[in-house]
Amino acid sequence: MKRGWRVSENSFDVVVIGSGLGGLTAAALLARSGRKVCVIERNHSVGGAASSFRKGALTIEPALHQTADPHWPGDPKHAILTELGILDEIEWVPVTPFYSVAGGPIGEVFDMPASFDAAHQALSERFPRSREGFAQFLGAIERIVDNAGELIEAQATRSIRRLVHGVIEARRLIQDWHMSTADILDRHFGRDEQAKIAVAANVGYYANNPRDLAWPMFAIAQGGFLKSGGRFVKGGSRVLSMKLAKCVMNSGGTVLLGREATEVDLDASGAPSAVRHVDTRSRADEQRVEARQILANCAPHVLAPMLPDAERAKLEAAYGGRPLSTSLFTAHYGLSVDPATIGMTRYGVMIIPDWMTSMVTYGESSRFMAHDPADGAIPGYGFVNYAAIDSGLAGDGPVLVTVTGLDRLENWQHLSPQEDKDRRERWLDAFQADLDRQYPGFSAAVGERMFLNARSMANFMNTPGGAIYGFAPLPFERRFWRGEPLEAKTPLKSIYLASSFTGGFGFSGAMRSGAVAAKAAMAERAR
Repeated sequence: MKRGWRVSENSFDVVVIGSGLGGLTAAALLARSGRKVCVIERNHSVGGAASSFRKGALTIEPALHQTADPHWPGDPKHAILTELGILDEIEWVPVTPFYSVAGGPIGEVFDMPASFDAAHQALSERFPRSREGFAQFLGAIERIVDNAGELIEAQATRSIRRLVHGVIEARRLIQDWHMSTADILDRHFGRDEQAKIAVAANVGYYANNPRDLAWPMFAIAQGGFLKSGGRFVKGGSRVLSMKLAKCVMNSGGTVLLGREATEVDLDASGAPSAVRHVDTRSRADEQRVEARQILANCAPHVLAPMLPDAERAKLEAAYGGRPLSTSLFTAHYGLSVDPATIGMTRYGVMIIPDWMTSMVTYGESSRFMAHDPADGAIPGYGFVNYAAIDSGLAGDGPVLVTVTGLDRLENWQHLSPQEDKDRRERWLDAFQADLDRQYPGFSAAVGERMFLNARSMANFMNTPGGAIYGFAPLPFERRFWRGEPLEAKTPLKSIYLASSFTGGFGFSGAMRSGAVAAKAAMAERAR
């Protein structure tokens, strides 16, 4: 256990299983409200995906490319970080443009600005055939973002007037509530695949293809970037995780590292009474902490085996049949030179391969990792050049360039450890060669390198299928009046989910999930 982390006590109001952003957010808010909180984390550092690690001299940021600016009041992180008093303790580095995209139908690189007006102007100048479509598409996103903010404010202030006005203004969103992102792209751009790719090249941020992505979820997430601009946490996502963990401890909470929760004890009423946990490495030294409420910052699939048979069956019935989100691979390269010297000046670039001629084929990229690279064919991918901004990652070490794309656990499950290692090396070679073709001198500058696949994601994040966004963000089946399917309450008494498995994308979605769980837990105790 790291020096400075509080030693376990025996009895708590709330135990949080897992220290990802959702769990840390929930724990910090609950501890600040006066609850006695214990966080149990199986890894030896906090943050889950929101962390960093070293390979040789290279500092690797496995998760964060950018997040919406939390200084914008409409961003879910704004209220959370403001309440905790740490919003301005973190340096939020601007990322511009929003993204760049090149290849396939796009051809030469196109830079997508991080504002609605600038995006419309740039898109219209580059792809004039769909000028009107861009205006309608971006206008629809902006209205949804503004309307969502108004409805959230109406709920927070309990203003009937604002609520009624928000519902009236939401009429188009209500009409499109069940639509997929692909449906809306088709409506505004028809067969203009060039335009579709230009406005949604980063769809892999959210899902494996636009047909499996609920339009309201895409609009709110994409609109957040266009409304506020992208930001990177200087020093990496670990900085944010550590700030949240310190909030927990400064409010009297406990954070246990290297301890894996193994069993949840229930009392006669079916409510939690305790959580048992063991040393992660040895699987020994079982300890028991009492708890009246449990917040699971993990998948329901991970929580279920900790429960008695009857409760396990309830949880599996509620969540077992839901499709999982996509997984990802990441290829990390440490360069010995400033990437700008080889022409790599942009921060985040989406590379569209020649075979990807339409948005409907976007998801095919997830199949590539099932085989070794062949004949120069590669999936669609994005790369991030952390030297293009003041990321605070490199120090005196190599400069990090990360390649990321869609993956599936089944691509790797049948391989032996050696076969897995060999395939990862071959894909490292393939992406390195592709980047060297675009930026001559890239290969010569590579020193350290590392490939993480869906199996890596499943093992480190402890998620089924290596799912990085929880459940798949499929088009909504429930009615608008029931709201976005973001539910922290499970079918079990006093047990909540505080993770991406309650909905939302990336850091904003994870933190919002934690806040929703904390609010639900507080409301229960107040009754």
